Amino acid sequence: MKMVKLFKTDLTVSNICLGAANFGSGLDEAQAFEILDSFAKAGGNFIDTANVYCKWIPGAGNSSEVFIGNWLRTRNAHKTMIVATKGAHPLLNDMATPRVNAGAIKEDLAESRKALGLDVIDFYWLHRDDESRPIEAIIDTMEGFVAAGDIRYYGASNFKLHRMEGAWEYCRKHNIQGFSGVQNQWALAAPDPNAPKYGDPTMIQNDDAFYDWHVKTRMPAVPYSSTAAGFFYKIHQMNPQIDNDGNVTQQEKERLSQKVHPDYLVRRNFVIYKKLARMSAEINIDIHQLSLAYFFSLPFDAVPITGVRNVTQLQGMVEASYVKLPEAVF
Repeated sequence: MKMVKLFKTDLTVSNICLGAANFGSGLDEAQAFEILDSFAKAGGNFIDTANVYCKWIPGAGNSSEVFIGNWLRTRNAHKTMIVATKGAHPLLNDMATPRVNAGAIKEDLAESRKALGLDVIDFYWLHRDDESRPIEAIIDTMEGFVAAGDIRYYGASNFKLHRMEGAWEYCRKHNIQGFSGVQNQWALAAPDPNAPKYGDPTMIQNDDAFYDWHVKTRMPAVPYSSTAAGFFYKIHQMNPQIDNDGNVTQQEKERLSQKVHPDYLVRRNFVIYKKLARMSAEINIDIHQLSLAYFFSLPFDAVPITGVRNVTQLQGMVEASYVKLPEAVF
């Protein structure tokens, strides 16, 4: 796989990050090991997990971290892999109460380090924000964990733009490293911004303003849901009827909504789809791989997170790592 050195860090990572949210919640340990073995063999070294992953399953605990930790130990891979995990997620039975405080972070971090078998976490994400706390106080808290040697770098997952702007200015003024990445929901396919937000309202979607801020600051992005659940691939399979301006009939939208969320059935995405479909035919590259490769053409470091269910899907991800699109093609 291709590698990228994340801006203002000494971390050199594979340009696609293997998402492990389904380790323990869709894949058993043997299946997870098979994927991790193949990922490492292909040159991948960047894995994304979280302390909360699988805790929604009674009795499963933080299975994703546990599976990864067991694999690291049995393969003696602690020094070759960069595992990024997340903490400070609200309790699942009380999502309205933030946990972005030193005590909760310390608790989650200790559990993650034990499961992963790591003395130091290379990259630690705050899984959610607490907008009632000054961003400066959150930065100071995280700098304390860096100073203690518990983590090396840290990032912000599901933080709004104004919070990132405040963090950036505070760190610039005080010569602090601060956040070294942003992990928000972002894909080439974007939902209708005027539609009521579905799913978890604490999840933050990158938008054009966020994009401009990344360009300005060169802050790395490590987006989740980076293919919008395979949006372009799924509609391509259905051979959509789209006119030259990217419009589809209501009847066609209803048909497509059998495979994809209707909030994504907007003209912008259909226009992009037509470009992808033409490109796929011209250069004989899978449309799903092209939607991942979009992130490699950006003017700042962007490492998409994507999960797979089997080794066959992993091979497609590895192939996507080498695809290079023209700059600003979209």
